[in-house]
Amino acid sequence: MRITGTRILLSRMIRGGFLDPESRKDLIELARDGSAAHRLARRANALALLDDGMTCEAVAKVLFLDADTIRTWYQLC
Repeated sequence: MRITGTRILLSRMIRGGFLDPESRKDLIELARDGSAAHRLARRANALALLDDGMTCEAVAKVLFLDADTIRTWYQLC
């Protein structure tokens, strides 16, 4: 949503549900299967989001991980 003067433009919003189930499954598998550098970057993102005040459950949801994984990463730092 973008407000221009007194108009609100909704046409540029990306709506959820645009992926077919197979494409979504493939993308989530790709996000979860990464190199050591990718895993380290995900851990860094998780810790930064926790530091911003997000809960373990919220961080896990946005990173497609389990909340217990986030808690473990927090305990290791």
